[in-house]
Amino acid sequence: MAGQLGRDRIPGAAVAVVSADGGAYVKGYGVADTATGAAVDPERTGFYLGSLAKLFTAQTTAQLIVDGRIDPAADVNRYLPAANRIPDSYPGRPVTTDHLLTHTAGFDSDLVGVNSATPQGLSSLAESLAEHRPARVRPPGTVVAYDNYGAALAGLVVERVSGRPFAEAVRERVLGPLGMDRTSFVQPHPEGLQPAHGYRPDGADGWVEDRGQYGPWTPSGPGGLTTAADMARWLRAQLAPDAAARLMQTTHYRQDPALPGLGYAYEGWTRDGFTGWFKDGDLPGFHGNLLVLPEQGLGIYVVYNGDGVDGAAGWDGKELIRAVVDALPGAHPPAAGGGGRGSTGEARKAAGTYRAARVSRDSLMRTEELFGSVTVTAEGNGLRTDGLSPDPRHPEQHWLPLGGDRYRERDGQAEIAFRNGVLTASDNPSTAYQQLTWRQRPGPRLAALGAALAVLLGAAVAVPATALARRLRRRPAHPRPARAARAAAAVAGLLAAGFLAALLALVADGNAMMEAVPLGTPLALAPTWWGAAFPPLALAVTAGAAAGWLRHWWQLPGRLAMTAVALAGCAFTAFLAHYHLIAGPLGALLA
Repeated sequence: MAGQLGRDRIPGAAVAVVSADGGAYVKGYGVADTATGAAVDPERTGFYLGSLAKLFTAQTTAQLIVDGRIDPAADVNRYLPAANRIPDSYPGRPVTTDHLLTHTAGFDSDLVGVNSATPQGLSSLAESLAEHRPARVRPPGTVVAYDNYGAALAGLVVERVSGRPFAEAVRERVLGPLGMDRTSFVQPHPEGLQPAHGYRPDGADGWVEDRGQYGPWTPSGPGGLTTAADMARWLRAQLAPDAAARLMQTTHYRQDPALPGLGYAYEGWTRDGFTGWFKDGDLPGFHGNLLVLPEQGLGIYVVYNGDGVDGAAGWDGKELIRAVVDALPGAHPPAAGGGGRGSTGEARKAAGTYRAARVSRDSLMRTEELFGSVTVTAEGNGLRTDGLSPDPRHPEQHWLPLGGDRYRERDGQAEIAFRNGVLTASDNPSTAYQQLTWRQRPGPRLAALGAALAVLLGAAVAVPATALARRLRRRPAHPRPARAARAAAAVAGLLAAGFLAALLALVADGNAMMEAVPLGTPLALAPTWWGAAFPPLALAVTAGAAAGWLRHWWQLPGRLAMTAVALAGCAFTAFLAHYHLIAGPLGALLA
């Protein structure tokens, strides 16, 4: 732990390791507040749960299922108010509570502006879910795609069925009985709780405090606060499971029959011959990981109050858990190398570009596919992947065949499998990856964007330069409409430059982007504001280029140049519309 905090510049952390027989190791590391130097106290220092909150949502829902008050296979609209009912986009295939708890409801993903920097003045869960309801983009129960909206909707089901606000229902049914007195889902938090501050690295040796840990979607992540000591109590209960915990720790969906599947909020997990249940959770400045090994009677929880260099904290928790498991008696990693035969034909069939199913289709978060796609390349009868690894320091992985469509990581234990154009990874059972056709791949779109930007940026420089040269040579001025068309071309180039600068500023720091997108800050929305100003100029340039040919405003090279700028403007506008990077009604119309 000391090595991780120093290497990755994380202020503090807390760990809880518990056994079914009552043994526990609970400890804090580093500081909870860099300004005061207050040390992390595992009994009192609160860490934000992030998506670990989904476990509490699942547990409370599972209790209501066990009590017979929720039918997990029934249309979930049965339990929802009218304003939150799900449209019948796929007749005969309703969304169920089971789908909500296994990330298979089929909703699009859009977290822009959902979180808040402060806990005051938040809208209710029902109001926020109605306001931010995403489209249904696939039939339920067909593809797993990590789903924050679905988990939050399960929390609303808890509210409606229990007749209590979500935070009160969880307190009454889970936290109170376990003595978790320093865990809360109430916003603002009750007096007496001591939240740690979350940070991201800044400069050579400093930190910037992250914001964005609050929001109305508490059942899926924001707002929940706990301590390592309380999580030790929760883990111990999971190792002596009641009916609800057993329901959580049952596989309810499996994308590929050969790989781990999904429990309720849990992900199946395997290593060293052990099988268990895993969950991680992330909010700006806070990253937690949790594992339950029922057969070994072991539970592990680790959380950090810093993002770490290049977002390393999310991986650090997984690294620590693996180190603990590797040290257990009876650990026996599989033999090195593949165990079956594979063919170059099978490897080539699997090769291609894949997009995470959770990538948005209807919001600016669609841009994630430009920078987050997975590339699969054939290496003889094996494979190489780039972008699939959970370790940000080692994005490239090599895979050896196990037979059929399964592969095991060379010098590792992870496995992947391919079925009907879908890639499933044992390290991430909660999100499948769908193979893209050549028309869907981001490479051609990025190439077209690069060419369009080159032409537009060239116009921003060339138009004023040629106008100045013409004036110095005392040549007759072009007609006013011709000058206006060329001025529009120059301004379009400047707008394109502004858009590019805003987009690069957003993606340059992944830690800052993780804060900006759910908060909907100017940093996140600036590209869409630049994009909104572009289509009218692109139309003006196109009209000017057409008029230039009809009225012979310029010589042939000038007309060709304006035509190139017009085509670049059209291509750039199409790119902006496709990725929902045009704000306002015009963006909605073009999308």
